[in-house]
Amino acid sequence: MRWEDVERYVSLKVSESLRWAKESDEYIASAAGLKYYPLCVEKAEGAKVWDKDGNEYIDFLTSACVYNIGHRHPKILKAISRQIDKVLNYTIAYLYEDAPVELAKKLVKITPGDFKKKVTFGFSGSDGVDSAIKAARAFTGRKGIIAFKDSYHGTTYGSLSLTGIVKPEVRGKVYPIPDVYFIEYPDPYRNSWGIDGYKDPKELVSKVLGEIESKINELGGDVAAIVFEPIQGDAGVVVPPADFIPELRKLADKYGIVLIDEEVQTGIGRTGKWWAVENFGVVPDIIVSAKALGGGMPISATIGKEEVMESVPPPLFVFTHSGHAVSATSALATLEAVEEEGLLERARRLGERALREFERMRDEFEFIGDVRGIGFLIGIDIVKSRETKEFDRNTALKICWRAWEKGLILVTFGKGGNVLRIAPPLIIKEEELERAIDIIRSSMKDVRDGKVNDEVLRFLRGW
Repeated sequence: MRWEDVERYVSLKVSESLRWAKESDEYIASAAGLKYYPLCVEKAEGAKVWDKDGNEYIDFLTSACVYNIGHRHPKILKAISRQIDKVLNYTIAYLYEDAPVELAKKLVKITPGDFKKKVTFGFSGSDGVDSAIKAARAFTGRKGIIAFKDSYHGTTYGSLSLTGIVKPEVRGKVYPIPDVYFIEYPDPYRNSWGIDGYKDPKELVSKVLGEIESKINELGGDVAAIVFEPIQGDAGVVVPPADFIPELRKLADKYGIVLIDEEVQTGIGRTGKWWAVENFGVVPDIIVSAKALGGGMPISATIGKEEVMESVPPPLFVFTHSGHAVSATSALATLEAVEEEGLLERARRLGERALREFERMRDEFEFIGDVRGIGFLIGIDIVKSRETKEFDRNTALKICWRAWEKGLILVTFGKGGNVLRIAPPLIIKEEELERAIDIIRSSMKDVRDGKVNDEVLRFLRGW
């Protein structure tokens, strides 16, 4: 593949972005990315991004659900500036700082459950999941972890070992940790049992719970935790039947298993509530947060029942920069912005509007098999046939390519790499949202009408 060939198939000026794409290929390990089109970011503000060539885009990816409150939010910039004028960070492994304490207090307040909680910090969702695993194993004295097929939890050793969407032969290259068992997630649209989970949700839930309970019994009860995403993100925004998570809670209680809610992608208002699990009325034992928590700064938080978190002996939660003062300050400002600007309600209201528009598109385009989501986490499932539900990754990628040309950052994910990922900032202006939806509709029309060359697929790696 020669990057310079891109210019034959794109209407944008992209020479500077192409230069950096080529240098990235030369110097950065390929395993560090799943690249799409050659867009090299120069600046970002609010819901918009500009590339090195001066092209402007509406952002429907938000750096993988990081910028829920938008890029370079003024509140974040002021908070970071105040902090760096004092101290960048001093390790809380040995001494104390106020910012991580204030953040922990706030997180304890906004997470579900009226029991006492404690918090530990890291830098990414991956290490947050690792901390949750440590706590569950230490508390129960058991080894086994139940996770779900097609889940995404990260790429540290622990979190990668729980990540079901990465093929076993790929995970196997680095010898993941043992004692992890995968169960099929209750996908109402596409599951191995052929159950229509929209029409028969109880049958689907019963099937999955039965498999989990069988695995627990097979292991003689040696299960420390069940780790779940309340909405499977990278599997393609898979929203389970309403009864699933409440029944999962009951099952965990029955066997004394720690229930870990992984909210790295779904938390901090993305679904119209602080945490997606609140849409199902369930209180987990541990919640893992990252991505949007820092407002653009790297931070993760693992928040859990006091007795569970305190079962881990020092120094097993220690990182030198855990609770980094600048990141913690940024996270506090992020949470304040969500509250002050009413972003939970905004995500619900505008998310419902977007969902209705995409459902209308389903009537127009035969390749849309399913539209699903809650709040501003939406997936559009692109298929070769509505009857077979066969993944159509190529059509989905071509839609993304055309959207890029028209000024929208849009990518795919999902079990077959065929789901359009709709995750704009919660602060997006209504006119920007309408413009982005129009771009998706016109891009779909161009692909349907054969106006996007198949050759562009050579440059799209993606999921």
